[in-house]
Amino acid sequence: MHAEALILLVPSMNTASFLTLANEMLGYSPARTADAAGVRDQTHLLACLSAFRNQSTVPSVKAARDIYDLVSYASLFVADERDMPTILETLGGMPFALTNTKVRGIQTAIASGTLRDWKIAILRGCRADQPDYVRQVFDKIYMQFCDLGLSDAFAIKTRKMLSDKTFTLES
Repeated sequence: MHAEALILLVPSMNTASFLTLANEMLGYSPARTADAAGVRDQTHLLACLSAFRNQSTVPSVKAARDIYDLVSYASLFVADERDMPTILETLGGMPFALTNTKVRGIQTAIASGTLRDWKIAILRGCRADQPDYVRQVFDKIYMQFCDLGLSDAFAIKTRKMLSDKTFTLES
C-alpha cells in the first residue's frame, strides 16, 4: 500500500473582528499592505498577523517568519502499520491521534503542529536517508503546503527528484 497524506485543517481568523479591533487599538489596519499586494488565503492571514506586530512588514510568507508559531495545521496520514511509527517519529514530537482502520494492517493518524513544526518535519521527511514511504508522505504534505501558497515558508534551495518518484528537499 502506498502511504497517503492530506492536510485537513488550516488556520482561519475572524478577520472582520480582528481588523476592526486592531485598527482601533493600533491606529492602522494590519491588512492594508496585504490587500494592496493582492495576497490571498494563507499568505494574507500570515501577512495580517505579521503586520499586527510591525506595520511596515512586507506582505509575504518569508517576512512573517516570526509568527510561524502562531498558526497551526493538521494532517491525516494513512500507512501500513509497520511504516506508521517511522512516519510519526519524523513528526518530531508533534501531537497525534493514531487508530487502526477497517483494513487489516493499515493505520491512520492525525497530527497537528505549527507552521514551524511542519517546516522542520517536512525537511526531515524529505531527506535522501529516509525510507521511500516517509519521503512519499512528506513530499505530499509539502506539495499541499505549496498549494496553500506557503512554499516560501520552507526556503527550499534544492529539490531533487529520485528514481522512486519521490524528491528530496534542502533549505
